Amino acid sequence: MQPLHLLMERGHSCKLADIVKKCLRLDLLEKVTMKKNSALMMVVLLLMAVVLTGCASDDNQAATRTITDMAGNTVEIPASPQKIATMTGPSYEMVFMLGGKDKIGLVRSDHATGYPLALLTNSDLPNYPTIKGVGPQTPVNAEQFLDAGVDLVLYYNNAAELEKFKMAGIPAVVVNTTTTVPTTTEEYFEQSSANLKLLSEILGGEAVERYEKWYAYLTKNVELIAERTKDIKEEDRPVVYWGNTWGTNILSSYSRGTRDFEMELCGGTLVAPQEGGQFPEINKEQLLEWNPDIIFVDNHGNAPELVIEDMYSNKNWESLSAVQNKQLYRIPSGVFFMDKGSTNTLVLLWTAKVLHPDLFADIDMIKELQYYYSTFYDYDLSEEEAQKILEGWVDAENLVR
Repeated sequence: MQPLHLLMERGHSCKLADIVKKCLRLDLLEKVTMKKNSALMMVVLLLMAVVLTGCASDDNQAATRTITDMAGNTVEIPASPQKIATMTGPSYEMVFMLGGKDKIGLVRSDHATGYPLALLTNSDLPNYPTIKGVGPQTPVNAEQFLDAGVDLVLYYNNAAELEKFKMAGIPAVVVNTTTTVPTTTEEYFEQSSANLKLLSEILGGEAVERYEKWYAYLTKNVELIAERTKDIKEEDRPVVYWGNTWGTNILSSYSRGTRDFEMELCGGTLVAPQEGGQFPEINKEQLLEWNPDIIFVDNHGNAPELVIEDMYSNKNWESLSAVQNKQLYRIPSGVFFMDKGSTNTLVLLWTAKVLHPDLFADIDMIKELQYYYSTFYDYDLSEEEAQKILEGWVDAENLVR
């Protein structure tokens, strides 16, 4: 618990709502009764009067509104947040895409250095305040967020750490959380757009227009792919394994529901473990039994090029159809990982084209990337840069492994 004078020193002296909440959090007001603690009540009331007197010009900054985040939590947030801490994986990319570049007040240190396309599209990124060691299960030091002066945190669905933000008086909103697996196009639209829709409502203004334009692009791509793949027979759908690599380990993956609908949409059949946590791992025998026609090598483990080299040279994998036919594909790069955040719509096009090149011969991924970067990142991507994205652009000097 923090003394009230420290809260005042941290720039909260002109935010009555914040001070009252902190008083409540510190159990000051709960212990005050008119009968037993009238003197203490008088002190609190006088403090509130002083705050009101000195903060008449700060009413707009103090205004709040209530939202429901992706975990179903009701959160009171600033009406117009000015310093957002983008802590979850794709949250920086999504806020940036929605035009919130100047409202980002704190980023993860790996996000500020490890993604060449993030640096390419935002030259100010290296100058943002950063924080190290943030992850889904990493203990939070709320003091660091208070020091950065953030007024909103985009965070993981971790109740214990969310409580720390609450105790510190910093609104924390859960993003990038899904609880069900889409089985229809309508469900897919709803789930794949939910995070961006929420963030656009939080940011307001231009962000809403950007979201609507993005949603139209997503809809166009999904409908185009669905129309072309709807009549593909089961025996003509390539079997695909999606490896979420760690080092040279291709056996780490995603659970079946994570990519199942998308793979079916794009004309493939996904093989994956049914369950097993966030990144379930299979054994060698299982992968050999599945014998996929195509293997996607995820960028998440930061060494996809090593995985591909190893699989082509390792005798353990020489019997796999995907290895024999040179059908190992690295997921393209992005401002974050291309298959997460707003750019998953681009991965759909890329996947469909890899699985059925004849059906999607007219889709020019260079042009699609150039359109996307120009429209949603305000950056004119060259053909050379677009090609590097398709090859899995990595800046080895800056990449955090």
